[in-house]
Amino acid sequence: MRFDGNVYYHELETYPADRLFDEWRQTAVMLDQAGFTTCWLGEHHFWHRGYPVACPNPVLVGLHLASVTKNLRMGQSACILADYHPIRLAEDIATADHLIKGRLDVGIARGTDSSASIQFHPAADRRDPATNYRLFEEVLDIMIRCWTEEAVQHEGEFYRFPVPGWSERNPDLFKDDPDHYEKDGTLKALGVMPKPYQVPHPPIWQAADSTASYEFAAKRGHALIGIGRSLEGTREAWRRYQEVASELCGRPLPMGLCANGQTLNAMRTFHIAETYEEAERDARPGINAFFEIATGLNPNWARKGFLAKDEQLSDEDNNMDWFDFLQKYENLLVGSPDFVAERIDKLRCELNCQQVTLWPNPGFIPFEKVLRGIELFAERVMPQFLAASPQIIQ
Repeated sequence: MRFDGNVYYHELETYPADRLFDEWRQTAVMLDQAGFTTCWLGEHHFWHRGYPVACPNPVLVGLHLASVTKNLRMGQSACILADYHPIRLAEDIATADHLIKGRLDVGIARGTDSSASIQFHPAADRRDPATNYRLFEEVLDIMIRCWTEEAVQHEGEFYRFPVPGWSERNPDLFKDDPDHYEKDGTLKALGVMPKPYQVPHPPIWQAADSTASYEFAAKRGHALIGIGRSLEGTREAWRRYQEVASELCGRPLPMGLCANGQTLNAMRTFHIAETYEEAERDARPGINAFFEIATGLNPNWARKGFLAKDEQLSDEDNNMDWFDFLQKYENLLVGSPDFVAERIDKLRCELNCQQVTLWPNPGFIPFEKVLRGIELFAERVMPQFLAASPQIIQ
């Protein structure tokens, strides 16, 4: 199995940025030494008063963390595509891919229902999901063209490249370049450089949870990082991905695998301590506080959104606190090493899950305990799975 990690954001805490960045560096070094594959870095903007906390530029932070590690890959969970100029983001990712010699994974997302995206592009407003989705897909299309085409042309709803009206006056600049210029010097295509180090481009994961998003990712041929689903909700989404991807590639694919060899990524809120009781005491307050607020930023995280279509919320479910609800529906990796190992083994055996990402999300836990939890996972959980054979589930 592949195990990835994330950094600790001190959600809902007002925490000094310099200490936060120092802790991310320590975490990346530990993940590297422990044999994790990728460190995923979230993106948020305007993280005042403790929520939401993440770096505004995960590509930049990932470059730095790569410089203090040897083997650890860097990924974004995720770049909010609608917030970026597509050519600038394509250039930044391709440049980063070269600077760290291909140790790069690309995470993409539409963003949350916050005030952020509309500050960067009027059409990115998540209150208009249809328009936001069209912008998201157009930015993705442009990025892939920038990575894979020598002469980039695009005319869409939101962007047109090259922008009309530019002509070169000096024939020496265009006379031997019919791919990019008309005979009179009019610019007709862009030469976007560099192309990525990885060919044709780094692996792409889309961060999302709805079954519709799994369908979208399957149609586009990339994998998906999911966090906000129950075990049965994950099974439902992964099964739909399998159906769509198998139909498009013309051969039956096992659950959890993509046509291009990528694996679907199950990210889970994580905290481990020596005993279940200690882990619960540490994590319960932060999980309850975070998900109480997070449902306003992501409606899919309302309680029904976590469940499969056939699962029904009971009165007991609605009256539980978030920690007990998420534990009941097997959405957390919080507990003792043995408890967490059992949860992962169930994902592996029932869903052919071959990639798990730890998200040390619960706020209010001292950083030293977070590091110790990652250390315990590396010492007592990872060895049980690194040599395990995948379950071929049709």
